[in-house]
Order: sequence, then C-alpha cells, then structure tokens
Amino acid sequence: MEASTTHCRNCDALIDGQYCRSCGQREGRGDLHFAEAATDILGDVFTWDSRVWRTLFPLLFRPGFLSAEFNAGRRMRYMPPFRLYIVVSFLMFLMISLTAGDAVVSGEWDEESTESVVTLGVDVDVDASTEGVAGSDASAASDKDKVTINLMEDGPAWVQALEKRMEANAQRVKEDPRDYVDDLLDHLPQVMFVMLPLFALLLKLVYFFSPYHYLQHLVFALHYHTFVYLLFLISSAVEAVSWNVDGLFSILLIVYLPLALHRCYGSSWGAAIGKSLALLLSYTIALFIGMVAAAIAVLAAM
Repeated sequence: MEASTTHCRNCDALIDGQYCRSCGQREGRGDLHFAEAATDILGDVFTWDSRVWRTLFPLLFRPGFLSAEFNAGRRMRYMPPFRLYIVVSFLMFLMISLTAGDAVVSGEWDEESTESVVTLGVDVDVDASTEGVAGSDASAASDKDKVTINLMEDGPAWVQALEKRMEANAQRVKEDPRDYVDDLLDHLPQVMFVMLPLFALLLKLVYFFSPYHYLQHLVFALHYHTFVYLLFLISSAVEAVSWNVDGLFSILLIVYLPLALHRCYGSSWGAAIGKSLALLLSYTIALFIGMVAAAIAVLAAM
C-alpha cells in the first residue's frame, strides 16, 4: 500500500489535489501505466495545439495583434514569438532545401539559373570564344567556357589569390551547381536570422520618438518574419496544385505591414503606410546586400 503524498516530488511544496500549485507537476502513482502515460501525452499535445491555433489565426488574419498583446503583457495564451519563429522558419527552410535540391537533381535548375547564382554580386566574364581549329578535339577541350572574376582592379596579392580561388570555384559551380546550392541554402537561415535584429533596428529608426524600446521592435520583427515564412509555406502548398499565387503573395506582403503597424504601434493610416514603405524599401536593399555577401562568402569558401 502506497503512502499518500503530501509534498510535490519535484519542488517539495505542499500539494492539494493532482497538480502542484508551485511548479505545475502532476502527482500520481510511481509505477505509471501505459494508458496513463498516453493520456498525459495526448493532453499535452492537444493543449499545445490549442495554443498554436490561438497564435496562428491572429498572426495570419489580425496583423500586429500578437505584438500588441505581447506589449500589453498578455503572453501566456500564445506561443512565445521566438519559439514560433524557430518552428515556422525550420519548416520553411527545410521545404526550400528539399525543393531546390530536387530541382537541381532533376535538371530544372537550368544553365541560366546556374549563371545567375554564380554571377551574384561579382563582376564575372564568361569567355565562350574558341581559339584554334574548330575541328580539333584538343582545342575544343582546352577552350571551354572560362569564368573571370574581378573583385578589385590591381588589388593586393590576397585579393588576387581570392579571385583565382573564386574563379576556380565558379567554374565548378557552372559545371555542377549542386554543392554550391546546398551550401548557400545551408547559410540562408543564418542570413535571415541576422536580418531580424536589423529589421528591428529599422523599426527603431522609423519610430525613434516613440516610447517603444528595442525588444518590442524585435518581437514585432519576429512576428512579421514568421508571417512571411508562413505565407510562403501556404503559397507553396497552393502552387503545388498548379495555382499560381505569386501576385497575391506580393500584395499580401505589402498590405500586411501597414495594417500591423497601425494596430501594434497605434500609427495613423498615413503614418503607417509611409513608415511601411520606408521599411520595405530599406529592408529590401539590406536583404539584397546580405544575400550577395552570403553568395560571395560561400563561393569563396568552397
């Protein structure tokens, strides 16, 4: 016969009922049966799911609501912004990695796509001229397309060495882009993660005289990026059934931001639209620079 438990086995606090009021742990039999364990697990899953749906619905259909709730201190009923971002971004980058890899392997990644990746952010010349007799096999083999990269005119020795290394890597990418694409996609989550605090900094600048502090701007950035990733996942799923929604995707991205700023920061409609346009323009430029830097770094590090 088991002695009745009057103290929580986790935190040693006095308990009254099945759950500890101090730490929340459920008290029960020491030899937990499978049926009881399964019931606990299913309860946790459905509780987690309800919290997810309470978060995802306003994220999609009530722009700025989650950030406003966070600023107001009403946080426990929703998923934490950082955890939500991690889950959704993981799913999106996983989907991009799988679909991009399949496209390269299946041949959908054509020569034009390869050259656009190779030439991103650097001055590249592709020499396709053939020298010597056209019928000579040796000449044809030696005169295949060559890639020339110029980072800096008359640069120091280390820049010239880097150019040579990038030229050799770019030639490899031109012949088989799979390794380069894989490496670039591996670095894409890091690039976007770095862009988060930058987006929050841009918010801080456009709301420089507001009472909001940087952490609140960062929460808004997390929610906005999570919405963008979730919208991308939804649009990709829709396009999988042959419905092209690229135009609608772009419109929703443009419309969502001023609505979110209006609700979260209390901006007037004119101010929200103006600030959103400034944010989108500056962030697009910063994002392009970040992607170029990542493309060059991956090419140099291969």
